[in-house]
Amino acid sequence: MKGEGLFSPDQAEGRARLCILGAECLKAVYTAFTTGVFLTGFLLYAGMDQVQIGLVTSLPLLAGVLYPLSPLLLEKCRRRKAVLGSARLLYHGLVILCVTLLPGWVEGGSLLWWMAAALLLGNGCNILVASGFPAWHIGFLPENIRGRFFALSGIVNSVFTALATLGASVLADAAKASGRQMYWMGVIRLAAFGLALVEVILLLLPREPEYPRSSVGGFRLLTLPFGNRKFCLTMIPVFAWMMVSTMTLYCANAYLLQEVEVSYVFISALQAMNLVTTAVVMPFWHRLLLRTSWLRAFQKVFLLFPLYPFLHMLVTKSNYLWLLPVTMLAYQAVLAGGTLYFNNMAYLFTPKEDRTAYLSWYLMLVSAGSLWGQGLSALLLRLWPQDWVVGGTVIAPAQRILLLQGVLSLGFGAWFGKVLLGKLEGEKKE
Repeated sequence: MKGEGLFSPDQAEGRARLCILGAECLKAVYTAFTTGVFLTGFLLYAGMDQVQIGLVTSLPLLAGVLYPLSPLLLEKCRRRKAVLGSARLLYHGLVILCVTLLPGWVEGGSLLWWMAAALLLGNGCNILVASGFPAWHIGFLPENIRGRFFALSGIVNSVFTALATLGASVLADAAKASGRQMYWMGVIRLAAFGLALVEVILLLLPREPEYPRSSVGGFRLLTLPFGNRKFCLTMIPVFAWMMVSTMTLYCANAYLLQEVEVSYVFISALQAMNLVTTAVVMPFWHRLLLRTSWLRAFQKVFLLFPLYPFLHMLVTKSNYLWLLPVTMLAYQAVLAGGTLYFNNMAYLFTPKEDRTAYLSWYLMLVSAGSLWGQGLSALLLRLWPQDWVVGGTVIAPAQRILLLQGVLSLGFGAWFGKVLLGKLEGEKKE
């Protein structure tokens, strides 16, 4: 799985792929700083509880309904660089910078709604042009090298993310001990904003192509993908993966921080294992792809993913030192394959001339899947916030949601293999 030819600096395509890879690495790092355990901790220090955190992180996903409108805007632009760059800058300004500063400006219950508004507006700006960068950059990733690029980028992203989060976690734990949590968490987020600005520059460096003209125009673009049965069927596992994989994104972290009382350093050290885990398992996932297909390999991931929530729900104060590492190892190994296959689902049945319209619907379903997963989690936390006691064992709300996450993944994986896979492969042979 050598990558020298992919990134040759002597060729424009190689330099473009270097920029794309660099942007992905920066995105992985600033995303780690501004989501997951760090966002959970930031919001907890700002005075929010688990239900409020679920709301503030899931409500902005409603902006995903704007995705289909993206091609109506972009198809009017034969040169999109200025529009894409401006929207991306506004997105980072609202989602990272504004959210970082809001706790110092707003107090009390209104903070939740100001946070949600900033995230909603920021995501809305990004969503309106979201399909622009993939439609631009996929031209530098033809089908014969796409799997290799995604596998390599997954490994490299893991390296940068692991090192960055480990360093930030040391700072976060030191801040917790000093009593200046909000100050230092703000510093981490401002560093993420700086990285996000560099990412925008890298995204804009590759040569912009002449975009193929769509076969239709106007509002017919909104319904164009519905005429492609192959594409529509492929979007079912896309939605399901986002729903299942993001369902416990924040409540599981809040459970570790509040109930189990795990330190940031310990969590980040385990996340840093992703560096080694991804490097070890990625060749296996790549070989599985070569021996089967994108769809068959992706279906296997759904069957294996429940290992993570079933193990995570068993983590307690008495066993986290050994069980949480095992849990994270299983999670990272399966997620490496899921990410590799998921990244190509948008392109399996997407015609080049209408790629912007198709990618917009794909991105909307990605957002909708996350909304359903995180929204369901927030709803369950609100409806049943009390611990359950079963046979003397206390079961926290987050543990019940982890159980549901595993059952849903296992059930969908079985249906995917028994019903949907046959339809998709039947479509491919036609």
